[in-house]
Amino acid sequence: MTSASMVNGQLANSISLDNRGLAYGDGLFETILVRKGSALWLGEHLQRLAQDAHRLHIPCDTGVLAGDCSRLLANLGANDAILKIILTRGAVSRGYSPRAAASHRIVSLSPVAPASQGYWQQGVALGLCQTRLARQPQLAGIKHLNRLEQVLAAREMQGRGFDEGLVLDETGKIIEATRSNVFLAVGGCLVSPRLNDCGVNGIMRQQILAAAERIGLRVVIEAVEMSTLRKADEVFICNSVIGIWPVIKIECMHKAIGPMCRQLQREFESHFYA
Repeated sequence: MTSASMVNGQLANSISLDNRGLAYGDGLFETILVRKGSALWLGEHLQRLAQDAHRLHIPCDTGVLAGDCSRLLANLGANDAILKIILTRGAVSRGYSPRAAASHRIVSLSPVAPASQGYWQQGVALGLCQTRLARQPQLAGIKHLNRLEQVLAAREMQGRGFDEGLVLDETGKIIEATRSNVFLAVGGCLVSPRLNDCGVNGIMRQQILAAAERIGLRVVIEAVEMSTLRKADEVFICNSVIGIWPVIKIECMHKAIGPMCRQLQREFESHFYA
């Protein structure tokens, strides 16, 4: 497929130089897997976008955004793609202080990466990033446009032979990976790092937590220390594009692909590899 994009409801491939998303990272985004022409959990992505926009005081009309997405998807047919939604505070004069302005919508389609079913089955290796996430409760959980910490962390992994990088906060607690959330199986419990101070509350993370409750797994959301990682029976990472990838290695630490990860994969396999 060829890429396509819309800006404020019109086909376009550029934005104004005074857009606050470009100037300051003043905005939000969602990245969505499109399978056979259908955007996976589009409603949930739009709901999160609206909630986070409200926290940042950025106007967000999910009905208009849904219409933009439908227009782009109409020409895709029954193909796979990546749908990206960006919402910025708009274009205003210079200065950090936000002024009243209409928010800007950028919706785009791009080709999906090669199938990663091998990682789904065989697992991945994680490196431990030296870049730390700063704690900022006002931004915690939000998928905002300022991803410089993730860029620096991902750069560390280039050339090291790892599939992903595990990122800690400035106190040494495990938060997430560079582009995914992390789960651990510890003593029969499904453990997810607490995201009160930093990190992204991913849609796939939310789906897994809901599925775990539905199938009767005990869930614990808490601050996760390196000592917890070392004693974990299983580790896996997730996002709404890749699904669930088991972790078989973290630096020199080896982990087994266990029954909890496989059980949760079965809950979602039809979404990613139907």
